Amino acid sequence: MYREALHPHSERMRLWSYIPYFFGGMLLVAAFAFAGHYMGENAVARGLPSDETPTDIVSPATTIIAKASLLPTDTALDLATLPLTSEQEVMSTAKADYVNPDPGLPSLSDSLVKAKPPVPHLATTPPLWKLESIFKMKRSEKQKIITQRRVRLAEEDCLAKAIYFEARTESELGQLAVAKVVLNRVKDPGYPKTICGVVYQGSDHRNSCQFSFACDGLPDEIRNQGQWAESKKVAGKALAGDQTLRIIGAATHYHADYVRPRWSYQMRRLIKIGRHIFYADT
Repeated sequence: MYREALHPHSERMRLWSYIPYFFGGMLLVAAFAFAGHYMGENAVARGLPSDETPTDIVSPATTIIAKASLLPTDTALDLATLPLTSEQEVMSTAKADYVNPDPGLPSLSDSLVKAKPPVPHLATTPPLWKLESIFKMKRSEKQKIITQRRVRLAEEDCLAKAIYFEARTESELGQLAVAKVVLNRVKDPGYPKTICGVVYQGSDHRNSCQFSFACDGLPDEIRNQGQWAESKKVAGKALAGDQTLRIIGAATHYHADYVRPRWSYQMRRLIKIGRHIFYADT
């Protein structure tokens, strides 16, 4: 009996729970109806009258001429009847713009031609044979400079080797004296005209050369880099014209003090530097 007494009450409670949804739906419908009515009135107020048909609304233009907004409104859309406002004239020098057909007035192209400054004379390109000769001359000059540089480096190397193998244990003064002998022989008509020619004269025969290292049968191998650097420095000084040893300015021969060659009796002794004795022709 307790469950049956509570049953009607629970039914009423469930019905009351639907009332808020019902009123919410009614308010939403009323809002949509009001908005539709307001928008309809606004459109009618801003639009055309209902009893009038718009006369200025036409279909969009479908041709290029109809789309041109600069043509007069009363102009017929016919290419053959379009009015020409000016004549097009083709000049001898170029195509001009539209000009005035009246011959009494100067045209725009005429004024531009008259105002155009004269073209300055342009220097023409030298002929091909001249360009080739200039290129060959410059190339030959460059090759000449390169050749001279190679010859100088080779001559300096030969002089440095003579100093290294003949006097590397001597002082700088003694090394410079040996270099002077080589350079004096280059100037002497009785010897080759190059440093390498003087240093290696007679080296093709065993023990018949002017400088013993050139024909002693041993390889010219540089083993002491410090002494080699010193020999190259002395060679550079000698080639630059160092005047430290003026007394041996004419010396063309020398030998070690522990030997006495036969040619030494026929020459004039100049000076002894270190272990070397220097001579000049009588």
